Amino acid sequence: MNSSKYISIILIILLLLTSCSPGTDINDEEGGEEALENYIPADGGAITISTTRFQTLNPLFNRNEDLFQVHHLIYEGLVTFKEDMSIEPLLAESWKFNETKSIDFKLRTGVKWHDGQPVTADDVVFTFNAIKGNIKGLNKISIYRQSLENITGVTKIDENTVKVGLSDDMANILETMTFPILPKHIFQNNQVQLLEQEDLNIVGTGMYKIKEYDKSRKISLVRNNDYWRNKPYIEEINVLIVPDEKAQLSLFENGDIDFLYTDIVDWGKYTDDKTIRHEEFVISHYEFIGVNFRKDILNDINIRKAIAYSIDREKIVNNICLGHATVADYPVMPNSWLYDYEKIQLGLNPNLASTFLGRAGYTLKENSDFRTDEKGKTINLKLITNTGNPLRDQIALFIQDDLNKVGIQLEIESLEWDDLKEQLATNNYDLFLGGWELSHIPDITNMFHSSAIDSTNFIAYNNEELDTLLDTYLISNSSTLKKQKLGDIEEHIVKELPYISLFFKNGAVIVNKKIKGDLKPHSYNMFSNINNWYINTE
Repeated sequence: MNSSKYISIILIILLLLTSCSPGTDINDEEGGEEALENYIPADGGAITISTTRFQTLNPLFNRNEDLFQVHHLIYEGLVTFKEDMSIEPLLAESWKFNETKSIDFKLRTGVKWHDGQPVTADDVVFTFNAIKGNIKGLNKISIYRQSLENITGVTKIDENTVKVGLSDDMANILETMTFPILPKHIFQNNQVQLLEQEDLNIVGTGMYKIKEYDKSRKISLVRNNDYWRNKPYIEEINVLIVPDEKAQLSLFENGDIDFLYTDIVDWGKYTDDKTIRHEEFVISHYEFIGVNFRKDILNDINIRKAIAYSIDREKIVNNICLGHATVADYPVMPNSWLYDYEKIQLGLNPNLASTFLGRAGYTLKENSDFRTDEKGKTINLKLITNTGNPLRDQIALFIQDDLNKVGIQLEIESLEWDDLKEQLATNNYDLFLGGWELSHIPDITNMFHSSAIDSTNFIAYNNEELDTLLDTYLISNSSTLKKQKLGDIEEHIVKELPYISLFFKNGAVIVNKKIKGDLKPHSYNMFSNINNWYINTE
């Protein structure tokens, strides 16, 4: 089973935004009317962005999300994600699947590192070996190592072609090849230990290169005039290094930075400022209710369906998330090309919930608030969640109210993190309100496969049909079959409800209005369209 995921239970709730049209800017005039102004982009200018403090500048070892986004400006992989999470070429211009469980990547010709050296197949092989720990003297573990566990090796065919060997899990091979490629020539002649130097300025192939790096203050980027694609208009980007997200908000409010990603609920206060622009997008933070299958009552599909059809997810999104989240029926990003909107979809339906409760043997007697079975026993469930998240506390109360309306009694217990982990480990709960930060690699095997019970499959869901669906999904390299098979998995999850999905959170970027051009951020790359941003105009 492939476990190529970086996932952690998290808690946040997010935002909603709009964008200006390409090459245009909207200004509010007196009387509230809007005037559309057209601009012709011109080279030059500088913007200031920020990152919170990080441990290493090296993209193979960095774990800071802000710096990960900045790295998109400096480094590139063989391929990358588009807005719909499909794959498009980057340093590789094409690829071909072979019958021998391998794939050949053809590199673009003429691409140069920031120091002028050509990019070759040797660089790809070197980077892969660095990630896998195959280089003598390199001890640090790359953040990409686990995601490459299904790759058996990368070999050079010629100066511009590499062959990637695969195990049986081939479905997500293209998504795993998004890791940044580093230059081999920098680390030759027994210089490999430099890879572990935390403040080493490593050249990349991206549209910006590092001009100056002050570890405690900022990273100065300058446009790469030899960039292999259309070079950007903006000449310089200054990246301030700040203590935390609170400092970033303060800097943006004071006008000291021009770009901000935020997940605060009340980000909308910035939209009243006529000097800023904003754009919203779905991010990979997925909120759900986990069902403990060790509890007999929850093994009854009628009970699970009754719970699912009782919950008003749209009300939760609108009233608690302030409209800044996207309802979803399964753990696949709703903006993804893999999300199948034609499959069974859930929705608020109290009458249907009552029908399922009746099928489970629970009826609502006169003058009673809660349903009972023939022995007079009520449905009394305990939902656990973590403390320190007021929004999740509100969601729990909404769920409690919705379940009470159909006659289910729900107890809420908010726990400190250590206590929460203990109750999950000892199965001292019925329902769990939590979230996953999903990998951009679309593999949900670890959530539901029976081989992951007592670890990431903490709900103990054991279903042979789903195990087979997950296993067969992983061995397909056809995009058509991949979408079809994941659709079958989605249908199973909605029918059987091991998780009761709530929503994916939305993220937003907010920028100074001096930055013109379409923003087009997405969860993998918030700067995806930065080459079309501009400040100066003709």
